[in-house]
Amino acid sequence: MSVNVEWVGHACFRVWRDGGPVIVMDPYTPKEIYLSEDAPGVDGDTVIVSSLSDLAHGNPDLVRGQPRIIDALELVENNLKAEVDGSALVTVGAAESPIHDSGSPKDNALYALQVGGIWVMHMGDLGYGLSKEELAPFRNHCQVMLAIVGQFNTLSLGDLGEMIEYLNPKWIVPMHFALPPVAGPMRPLREFLDSRPRDPLVFVRSSVVEFPLQMSDSERPTIVVLEPSGYKPSIVLG
Repeated sequence: MSVNVEWVGHACFRVWRDGGPVIVMDPYTPKEIYLSEDAPGVDGDTVIVSSLSDLAHGNPDLVRGQPRIIDALELVENNLKAEVDGSALVTVGAAESPIHDSGSPKDNALYALQVGGIWVMHMGDLGYGLSKEELAPFRNHCQVMLAIVGQFNTLSLGDLGEMIEYLNPKWIVPMHFALPPVAGPMRPLREFLDSRPRDPLVFVRSSVVEFPLQMSDSERPTIVVLEPSGYKPSIVLG
């Protein structure tokens, strides 16, 4: 079985298996990420957000229809469980960077679930490095890492590198980086790629990729770069 991963933009993804429900992760509010208010919405059956209090990560209104909505932070805070497409949702509480430009870092949660036999982990809006003990729930539950690489109000590339080494994902899909018109103070993708010169790198030239990738095995994670489907970037990736 396989799983399709579509990067809508910023930290928003759509994930689904053939014949399964479409799961939308961390849908954004367009104006919060420098897009026009009439930016297109997306279709989905279930919405998972790292927090409903962060408009850049928790806007279910971006998803058309009446999808089921799951707040990963609420699950953490109330010790609740949830299941999506037959998979238990793994959640770990965190927050934005304590050195936040607004002075008020928001709580949020990382989360992972299995889709099409593959574990997909979303880093939410993580602002700092987590200990191995905090990350332990994601061990063996992180084959595809949707990784924050923009370094603004979020974790450093050094902390991300330690996280990657511990969780050992097979594939890394970068997100949450400067790609005009979605930019602001975030750093560009190239800085992350330059920090991991030994990792295999694939530019898909599409917004959607199907895992597992049909390519030779590597002892290191493969970085898979997607193009956003929710807006047209003003620079060329790769």
